[in-house]
Amino acid sequence: MPHAPESNIPRAMPENRDNSPENQIPAIEESTGRPISPQRRIVRNVSTLMAGRALNAPMALLHTSLAVRLLGAYDFGLVVLLYAFARTLADVVTFQSWQTVLNFGSGALAAKDTSGFHRIIRFSFVLDAISGITGMVLGIAITSLGRAWLGWPASLSTLGPLYCLSIPFMASATPTGILRLLDQYKLISAQSIVATVVRLAGTLILWVTHGSLIAMTLIWITADVMAAAILNLFALQQLAKAQLLSGIFTSDITLRNDLFHGRLGKSFPGIWQFAITTNINTTLTLAFSHIGTLIIGGMLGPVSASYYRIGSQLAAGIAKPAILVQSTLYPEMARLRTERNTGSLYALALRAALAAGALGSTLLALAWFLGGPALRLVIGPHGTEALPVTLWLLAAEVIAIWGLPLEPLLFTMRRIRAVIVARSVDALLYLPLLVITLDWYGLDGAGPAILAATVFLVLMQLGFVLRMKDTVSSPPDSRTME
Repeated sequence: MPHAPESNIPRAMPENRDNSPENQIPAIEESTGRPISPQRRIVRNVSTLMAGRALNAPMALLHTSLAVRLLGAYDFGLVVLLYAFARTLADVVTFQSWQTVLNFGSGALAAKDTSGFHRIIRFSFVLDAISGITGMVLGIAITSLGRAWLGWPASLSTLGPLYCLSIPFMASATPTGILRLLDQYKLISAQSIVATVVRLAGTLILWVTHGSLIAMTLIWITADVMAAAILNLFALQQLAKAQLLSGIFTSDITLRNDLFHGRLGKSFPGIWQFAITTNINTTLTLAFSHIGTLIIGGMLGPVSASYYRIGSQLAAGIAKPAILVQSTLYPEMARLRTERNTGSLYALALRAALAAGALGSTLLALAWFLGGPALRLVIGPHGTEALPVTLWLLAAEVIAIWGLPLEPLLFTMRRIRAVIVARSVDALLYLPLLVITLDWYGLDGAGPAILAATVFLVLMQLGFVLRMKDTVSSPPDSRTME
């Protein structure tokens, strides 16, 4: 697909900003006073996030094991379907405002444009609120009127609409962008375990009190609310600490003018396009996660949905050390693009792919030996039923890990159309293939479908990156040059 001329590519800061070196985003400094390289900062941030995941993974598995034994695979599958539905709607309506904060907020801070930064944050919070409320209303309407279409049993007639009340809290993405932009990965790591801690504590209480499906559903809703509340609290505290909170809700340029009179789009060209297209990309990404769970639940029933959830949770947990690299790549890539350091940007992507890919491949090898015992520990004697799909899912995770820098690189370089095309074509391949393989092979058919689609996606993204690299390195009169 041909790329747009560079003049049409959204920029992350006002056109009149000063590009002098002293106005670029400074590197974080160590106690020695020496700047930290992007590679070292990524390693440091991944290590910090891993500390939270090291606590989160065993607690999540313990919670899942207790919940399956308490409710049974069928009722636990119903909880999984409720969560997958709410999360799907939240992701569909969410504008992924954390990416807007990173890509446009980094430029505003580099230009020392505090007022512009405040406008971006207000814009992002409003997007979160609008998307969250929209998702909640849609969710309540669908679960009230279309339960039969979803293939849900009558027992979810009340729980379905009830769970949709958590969608606004799932749609809160701006605080994550703030914490990543301010390099506060310790707080992100600490917050990442909140929902799991609440679910585990609640499940332990239900284990003692012989709790019901309704009680478990309320615990999962509470976990989402608590996680969102603490995330927002952390973000506001860090804004205050960085002296960026004062005046954020008061400005000469009002939110009404920014949203309805086009002032924001003039100051930050392409910000609306970026917000909308990141939302579209996330919607397409859902095909590989929660929509897949809903299709499996609708075709094969709640038990298969619960096994798929457990398998995907275990596969993602094993691959998580490598996947965490991606979340730390976005801010580093945004900084390098702000500095117009394209060579270092590509070098960073290559190093991240090699390091994460090698780690992911090693973890896949270990999973061949540990997958069966881990599933039997979580599910019980029937754990081996989820082993084939778990190994397929883990293989797909590893393929995705080898290509993990590709999508952040395309987003950072504003090749958003390429991202959307790759995701769209891949979703059109995966969803029909999943339905066919499920019909032929049952739950075991889910694995090959997602693996094939993942390989196809990575190859498409790689093709776009290689083509983009050629245009960036072309002669100065090329229309893709800045």
